[in-house]
Amino acid sequence: MNASAPASSANLGPGFDSLALALELRCRVDVAEAASWEIANDPEGFVQAAATRISQDPLRIEVRSEIPVGKGLGSSAALLAALETAVRRLWGNPVEHAEVFDAVAAAEGHADNAAAAVYGGLVLAGSGSVHRMEMHPSLSVVVAVPNQTLPTGQARAALPEAVPFEAAARTSGRAIRLVEGLRTGNLEVLGSIGPDEMHEPFRVALRPVIGRLLSAAAEAGAPFAAISGAGPSVLAIVTEQSREAVTEALGDAVGEGTLLSPAIAAEGVL
Repeated sequence: MNASAPASSANLGPGFDSLALALELRCRVDVAEAASWEIANDPEGFVQAAATRISQDPLRIEVRSEIPVGKGLGSSAALLAALETAVRRLWGNPVEHAEVFDAVAAAEGHADNAAAAVYGGLVLAGSGSVHRMEMHPSLSVVVAVPNQTLPTGQARAALPEAVPFEAAARTSGRAIRLVEGLRTGNLEVLGSIGPDEMHEPFRVALRPVIGRLLSAAAEAGAPFAAISGAGPSVLAIVTEQSREAVTEALGDAVGEGTLLSPAIAAEGVL
């Protein structure tokens, strides 16, 4: 039995821990009954730890993923969503998106990547619910993936316990403009968002390459750019007119890293 789930770019700047966008890079999981646990390519034991929470019986598990690990592209949420779904199918249990989402969000500790992996598209997650939103078809993405990693735990530990009231108020306005700009494709609205103050400066300090990528995207004409998840990858929103220049600029800035141009994943777990 098998299932797949997409990568995701969470936070999107001012949408910290709330917004995420599913990307058409997939993690595919195949599961079968077995006499003992058989898991290929699991050096850190993450797959088996996740699987034993789902199934009391041993399984043979094969994972094939297109998603870079440790780069802020939701690789763990995609794996968990695909694994949860494949195991449910194997045992003949119903596969309800809401139940899969709850399981993945609980395992991840936050809901944004989980929502995108399970439901696909542009999503708003919070308070136990998920809301799918529209993204204008004129907009697409370019993702710069540095050759460094940034563990989520380290990225979260760098955040302050509180932010100034004025910064929180500005962030609220930025988040509203971001959602409206993505919905309508209004480049003026997207261009008015400005830099995030809630989490991005603290993560740029951990990996300076992030700052170079954000600056390169903005200077090349990207309507909007943000750290993808906890980083160090950077996602730039582009149009047909700005794609070539932004791609070239990010390619120069990412150096030995990788550039990706995934489609938006309209479907989540399959």
